[in-house]
Amino acid sequence: MVQEVYADGARLTELSALVDNGQFGLRLAGRLPLAEVAVAHERLAAGGVRGRLVLVP
Repeated sequence: MVQEVYADGARLTELSALVDNGQFGLRLAGRLPLAEVAVAHERLAAGGVRGRLVLVP
């Protein structure tokens, strides 16, 4: 499968507003401190993670 991505700041702003207004949901599997990046990798490698893992500084 080929996927092309184009930078589109206006569209990103629009999508961000939808998320902020609760009109577009994101599935979040968890938030981890950046220092625990290895834990995030282990969870992903183990499988079964539904949603995104967010690393925060």
